[in-house]
Amino acid sequence: FDFLDPEFEMTTPLIEMRNISKAFPGVQALKDVSLAVYGGEVQMLVGQNGAGKSTLIKILCGAYHPDHGDFLLNGSPIRIESTRDARRLGIAVIFQEFSLVPYLDIAQNIFLGREFPGRIPGTIDRARLHTEARRILDLLGMDTDTHTQVHRLGVAQQQMVEIAKALSQNPRVLVMDEPTAAISDREIERLFDIIRKLRQDGIAIVYISHRMREVFEIGDRITVLRDGSNVASLRPLESTMDELVRLMVGRELSTKYRTRFCTQPGEPILDVKDLYTKSGIRGANLTLRAGEIVGLAGLVGAGRTELARAIFGADPTMQGEIRVMSKPLRRSPSAAVRCGVGLVPENRKTDGLALLRSVHDNILAAGLPKLFP
Repeated sequence: FDFLDPEFEMTTPLIEMRNISKAFPGVQALKDVSLAVYGGEVQMLVGQNGAGKSTLIKILCGAYHPDHGDFLLNGSPIRIESTRDARRLGIAVIFQEFSLVPYLDIAQNIFLGREFPGRIPGTIDRARLHTEARRILDLLGMDTDTHTQVHRLGVAQQQMVEIAKALSQNPRVLVMDEPTAAISDREIERLFDIIRKLRQDGIAIVYISHRMREVFEIGDRITVLRDGSNVASLRPLESTMDELVRLMVGRELSTKYRTRFCTQPGEPILDVKDLYTKSGIRGANLTLRAGEIVGLAGLVGAGRTELARAIFGADPTMQGEIRVMSKPLRRSPSAAVRCGVGLVPENRKTDGLALLRSVHDNILAAGLPKLFP
């Protein structure tokens, strides 16, 4: 990739944050953190969970106000008091947590708050809305109908809509917070192509990632945060993965793990034969033996999530057989739980957790029948 050009010339940063500090009750999230991003640069922002990356980005986009610190745009002081200010300055953010409206369609979500006015005052030009949305989705390689409501999309597709929403703003500064966490390799490569194009157009990009491969593959510069403070700013060619991990955690840490494979698996625990579902599974077969870890691989939309949900009984089946310990499994989540089958769903927020209940309640909810027989 041409991202690693050692002759890359730095001039005045397009956007700069100086000595930013932010405290929450009982926590000093940021301590005099500085970040400078140049036009035509991919700035990788890395650090452990809790290092302050997301807090810094929320300050940049106006969602949080810093306790003290300064902002500069092309070397001139600016104020960012709100998300509206950030958007006006050309700052767009793809957050790790989705900010989509479930019961609006894809086009409405992409241009929410920025709709095209119709010929009659007070109306919206919906045809142009969907045309522009289609153009952006085509850039991302996403062929989903723009009239589809967002709640009908999988997590990976929702992530692509979030990316499309940010790109639709024609940003000068684009911040990406773990944008590849939920998408497949094909979508990642398409996203990297778009990043390369934006870089050539002079866009300043801040990219947050825990994936070391991405850091070295697309980064021009790397800024490391640890415990809310700047630790280092360096070029990818000046560092290694091991050195970067050491900077992030503050000590030497082996990144190599001994892998033990199951060379002699036991009897079949789960057996799926010729399974058909209304969600798109066609003739799926799967056997899981004692001691094995079986991975389900495939592109977005290939049916991995649908197969897991069908096995657990969350989605109805039309044909086929599912056996656990050689016994037929009734097609319902309660029957699956009684047989020792558990599901960690793709979308934790909607399918896995009761967000208004406590951690205590969520942990105990699935096991209440065993605790109180």
